[in-house]
Amino acid sequence: MNILIIDDDRLILHSLRYSLENLGHRVYTAENSEEAINMIAGEMKDVKPDLLISDIMMPGISGLSLVTVLRSIHLCTTPIIMMSTLTNKHLLEAVFKLGANDFITKPIASRELESKIEKYDKNAPVLT
Repeated sequence: MNILIIDDDRLILHSLRYSLENLGHRVYTAENSEEAINMIAGEMKDVKPDLLISDIMMPGISGLSLVTVLRSIHLCTTPIIMMSTLTNKHLLEAVFKLGANDFITKPIASRELESKIEKYDKNAPVLT
């Protein structure tokens, strides 16, 4: 899968990139929402991401606003997993209301990350 990770924390970007590349995914990173929008609208047009994983709390355009922009102008219908250390009920409701598909709590457990990604991987083997 082609996965775009958006987070202002470089340590998290590198950690997730390492984990996901070890699982065989092609990973792209953006350090903020503006960079992600530019990538999706421009340089990633030929390499459409299959999944976005975005932090919620970022300077500038927040992750919630990013989802709003991507969904409202139909720039991206790709599944979006939001991530945050915050887990209050109102935040989770907002995440899904705005169009995100899933949520994962930081710090991210590798098993949980793997499980979330498999839900959206069209090439994952189907267990019977």
